[in-house]
Amino acid sequence: MSIIDFKNVYFKYPRSAKYALQDINLSVAEGEFLAIMGENGAGKTTFCRLINGILPHSQSGFLSGTVTVDCLQTDKTTVANLALKAGMVFDDFDAQLFTSTVRQEAAFGPENLLLPPREIEQRIKHALACAGLSGFEDRKTATLSGGEKQRLAIAAALSMNGKILVLDEPLSRLDPKGASDLMSVISGIRKKFQITVVMAAHESDFLALYADRVCILKAGRIAAIDTAQNIFARCSLLDDNGILAPGGNNKNLHLLNALDTEEHRVIELKPDLLPNAGNHSSPAIEIKNFCYSYGPHVCVKNLNLTIADNDFIAIIGNNGCGKTTLLKCITRLLRPGAPASMQGDIFIRGRNSKELTVSAISGEVGFVMQNPDNQLFTDSVFSEVSFALKNFRLSKTEIEERVINALNITGLHDKNAFPHALSRAERTMTVLASVIAMGCKIIILDETDVGQDFRGSLKIMNIAMELHSRGFTIIFVTHNMFLVSEYARRVFIMRPVKQQ
Repeated sequence: MSIIDFKNVYFKYPRSAKYALQDINLSVAEGEFLAIMGENGAGKTTFCRLINGILPHSQSGFLSGTVTVDCLQTDKTTVANLALKAGMVFDDFDAQLFTSTVRQEAAFGPENLLLPPREIEQRIKHALACAGLSGFEDRKTATLSGGEKQRLAIAAALSMNGKILVLDEPLSRLDPKGASDLMSVISGIRKKFQITVVMAAHESDFLALYADRVCILKAGRIAAIDTAQNIFARCSLLDDNGILAPGGNNKNLHLLNALDTEEHRVIELKPDLLPNAGNHSSPAIEIKNFCYSYGPHVCVKNLNLTIADNDFIAIIGNNGCGKTTLLKCITRLLRPGAPASMQGDIFIRGRNSKELTVSAISGEVGFVMQNPDNQLFTDSVFSEVSFALKNFRLSKTEIEERVINALNITGLHDKNAFPHALSRAERTMTVLASVIAMGCKIIILDETDVGQDFRGSLKIMNIAMELHSRGFTIIFVTHNMFLVSEYARRVFIMRPVKQQ
């Protein structure tokens, strides 16, 4: 019996010349695990949002054909009613987290169903355990890491006890062990409760292991749909759609094993390519006895690290070990102040960051965040890249030269493009172009491969490699061990702090 049916489905967003999806015909059987794969822009997110009615109800667009979910035609059923059938985890999970604590977030859906308090508590306990968040009930959502927030979004969906679970890039910010644990949990829940799972993802290793069928989308059309075994046996199909074949990370098992370290440590991956002295006598960044706490929650403890000029270093570690917190402290986006506290020192080019303004640091260190949309706010690529330069009161000619140089480095050819209409990789490169134009010689990339297809990730890292060859210092955070082994000269492994 099918529980999801797409019949002759076409969908186009307003003011778009192209269909996001076209001629989609497929059925998903009750209890099936269907994986949706393809390059960025192939239509995976659109496919997922049609299942729970966000399209066309909450986001406008032009839909033809029919999408039926558990006997309900989605364009004729409210999103609220469809939410009882299909729980959804967005690729931008921050958009669906809006309560102040973990417990409140997991309870929000069941409370709106007016369930008895005892059942609500049972659902909270079960959902948080499934997502690996037992003991987090009283944590403030604002203090969670990106990976922990992703787990919480999944827990909130599980607490609704729907028949269908729709997951859009649910593994993108999870560490390898966390991703493996979550897939095991989803598999167990699916088998025990006959839940139907539709998952859009790039992680072929996990999908080959857990998915029943794989549907590959290309430019909005179905390029192939078959059993996972048959799909992943077709190497040319995977290459044509920018998909890394299963087993592509097998050579990086030593890095995965190193994540279980009991203390912070540095591994030299390419000793023959370690950084030279560069153009500065002092290190690019030096961190001494550094600690940072969010109230009683200690996030980073006793951290010491020297990053040489012209280094190319990866920072890895399990979710919640403080990687993003460290980066924000380097750039002074996080500072001490109740309830947060900080100890130790961070030096940038030999100068203590405590004595530097955020503006002064931004001239030395460029920070590309996990979500590029948080750093984009103008109406064109040129305006975005030139925005900070105008505050420096540079001449129009110099601004033009800096912007064009940055766009050439990042491969952005349409300076008039609207940033939010670009692909995720292009949005990330727009932010990267902005920091290059600023003249920053230290570039920090915080999980910029999140949500990227394989080609998009390689494109960003190849630009980083080009910058490194020009003397830039590159620091990147990732959970992708393939990127670490291919690009990093050194690896700094952060260990999670054991809470008292």
